Amino acid sequence: MEIPGNVIESMSRLSKLNLDFLEFVRENPACLDRSNFKLLELHNELFVLQPWPTFIDRQHQTHFKAVNVKLWDLVRAIPRRVFGNDKEKMARFYEVPLETIQLQLAGVNDSHIENLTGRIDFILSPSGLKCVECNFSASLGGWQVPIWESLYLNTPLIAQFFKEYSVKTYNENLISHFLEQVIYAAPQEILQRDGQWNTAIVYREFLDGKSTVQNYLNTLYKNILKQRGSGLQGRVYLCDYPHLEIADGYLFLKGEKIHHLVELYNGRVPPEILEVFKAGHIRLLNGPVSRMLGNKLNLALLSDHDAAPVFDAEEKEFIDRYVPWTRKIMPGSTCFAGKTVDLLEFIRSNRQGLVLKPGGSYGGKGVCVGIKASDQEWRESIETALRGKNWVVQEYIETIHGLYQAGVSGCSIHDMSWGFFMFGPRYAGLWIRVMPGEGSKGVINCHQGASVSVVFIVNDEDKNSKLIH
Repeated sequence: MEIPGNVIESMSRLSKLNLDFLEFVRENPACLDRSNFKLLELHNELFVLQPWPTFIDRQHQTHFKAVNVKLWDLVRAIPRRVFGNDKEKMARFYEVPLETIQLQLAGVNDSHIENLTGRIDFILSPSGLKCVECNFSASLGGWQVPIWESLYLNTPLIAQFFKEYSVKTYNENLISHFLEQVIYAAPQEILQRDGQWNTAIVYREFLDGKSTVQNYLNTLYKNILKQRGSGLQGRVYLCDYPHLEIADGYLFLKGEKIHHLVELYNGRVPPEILEVFKAGHIRLLNGPVSRMLGNKLNLALLSDHDAAPVFDAEEKEFIDRYVPWTRKIMPGSTCFAGKTVDLLEFIRSNRQGLVLKPGGSYGGKGVCVGIKASDQEWRESIETALRGKNWVVQEYIETIHGLYQAGVSGCSIHDMSWGFFMFGPRYAGLWIRVMPGEGSKGVINCHQGASVSVVFIVNDEDKNSKLIH
């Protein structure tokens, strides 16, 4: 098994254990056979687990946390800082009816913005992190990471590697972080008045009945409430919108008052429940504002900061370092690499260095990666973008590469996409999606066929590591 030099360089910088694992694979060819990782077969239409894990050292974890917290704060502040909370200005920029903006911001205040949940997606290039998307939603891929971690640790070959190399991990429970944030966001006056904080998680696939997931969540929730002290009580309920009732302006589920509503509906909330939120009688995570803050046009607002002069010199330097060149697709001139260019002509002439994306899409839908597209596909994507208006063009970022298991038996070079979870102001952890680069369309997304490699955080104290910034 030959390991290319660029893979050795990038993976060893993340953690020396990545190379140790590849050496373990060389010594244990059974690792090449996918049938030896049966515990990782999820039988899930969307998520496929990559049999080989990924390791990062705690130095990188600290760096990733700092970058994500700062970028998260910048994006969350866009309505206030860039638009001055002027709804008409927002409607013009996002090219949606004013009524849409009014709905998205209904009941939203600083406290609501402070406690939003989401995930920031990056490409880790040879020169460092580059943000390609900010997702503001509770309905995100990756929630299952703590469960997947346990599956990896109980897979015989992976367990053997951990034992032989005395691997100690420093992973934290992503779901515990989320539930801690749910309780952290609870207003003190309500806790003192009701003595409890009940959370309902609504989603379409809910089946009424005994749920091991609900039991698992409540075990964690009970422990967190106990740590909080003061005899605080509460439960987590799984349900769908039709199971909820409104009485006297408050929200109830089977007679129990609901204080916190987590919607897994991509921002959709029934009007009558939205009225309860607007009255201040429930906390809502995240609600309709997700659509605005998750729009890829927001990266254009950051990248084109000369057109939105609200950022100070330090913030501009940070943006230039971690946000790739991004622009809203529309006629006119702009700046690229210090030069003024006609934007549409520049897009047409530089296919291999650019990516086109619908502003409001998810799952990689509609994304056209120029280096992977034909001339005709590129022209058609430009025309679609001009008709749709709400599109961005972004500089293409080359990913570092990893070597992962592939096919029934074997391995191949994979592209990598990194997702970092943010719960309110808190960084909560990460996941990696990987996809064989050869023959792909360049979109590293589970909806497009990428698999998930669980990330283990380790301590490389004995290694002179060079941080990938």
